[in-house]
Amino acid sequence: MQIDYCLILAAGFGTRMGTIGQKLPKVLWPVFEKSLLELQVAYARSLGAKKIYINLHYMGEEIEKFCKSKSAFEDVIFLWEKPIVLDIGGAIHNLAALPDIKYSGKLLVLNADQFFYIKKDELEKIVAPFIKSPGVLFSYFVNSTQGYNALELNTKRELKGITQNNDLPKDSVIETYTGISYIDLAQLDPVVGVSAFFDSVCPFKKKAIPAILLDNVDYWDFGTFKRYWDTSFKILETYSVNSNHPFLRFLVNERAMKTWKIDLLKFSYNSKTPRVINLAEDVYSQETYPAIFLSSTSAKKINANMIWWKDLSEEVK
Repeated sequence: MQIDYCLILAAGFGTRMGTIGQKLPKVLWPVFEKSLLELQVAYARSLGAKKIYINLHYMGEEIEKFCKSKSAFEDVIFLWEKPIVLDIGGAIHNLAALPDIKYSGKLLVLNADQFFYIKKDELEKIVAPFIKSPGVLFSYFVNSTQGYNALELNTKRELKGITQNNDLPKDSVIETYTGISYIDLAQLDPVVGVSAFFDSVCPFKKKAIPAILLDNVDYWDFGTFKRYWDTSFKILETYSVNSNHPFLRFLVNERAMKTWKIDLLKFSYNSKTPRVINLAEDVYSQETYPAIFLSSTSAKKINANMIWWKDLSEEVK
């Protein structure tokens, strides 16, 4: 499977990360010892991506400054979207139109806040039958109560429509788009400026766009404040059952988890208190739990079910 380029989407406004997300860009939220963005870059490299791009808009200066301080981003190219965000379709065309690309090669698109963890050989195997397609979508099953739209597919698993979430039956299993795609840039019709993904990149009404179902694949979602909380503790719980789990081994190998900081009896990280994930340098030992500390805080009163960053905090509901 050829991956000439990988685009990691990082231009969003972080509105689903609460008040902390207005100060700390979502892509820089830590998964234990490493940021989401660092891990996505490492994942793209593990899949064999030749060149990695990150699009920037909201709080882009802070993101770029962080990245320039980390060796993990060596050779990574930043694509600025100014004065307005280009939407996903526009971001892909912005990359495709670069002088050294000129609408050629194969592009893998990844979300910065989600991991559908697949090893390189497994990804190559499932994509192989669709290698000549203009675009390939990756889908998965979710419950309609989670707010996602549903893909409408024909018997060949080609996209024929999208049902909006408001029109779906409540509490039903649906197949939705993961946000991950594999695009043949040579088959795109060039578009300039803002454009939607399904209008300008995967126009399913004009072209055959297949969807590959990622069934029984690792999925780790950090995309909202609550999901960040749930997934962080899920990682500890999974480690207690299977320390050789592929995604956890990936985290350990990338030095995103220091195993000596894990207390499996307390389900805690760098803390003497049960169900506390402490990512600050000091070891948190108060009796209030559960909690996640993204950095040190000088706050005198610490409440349970809170995520803390500096002196900002927000309750997880």
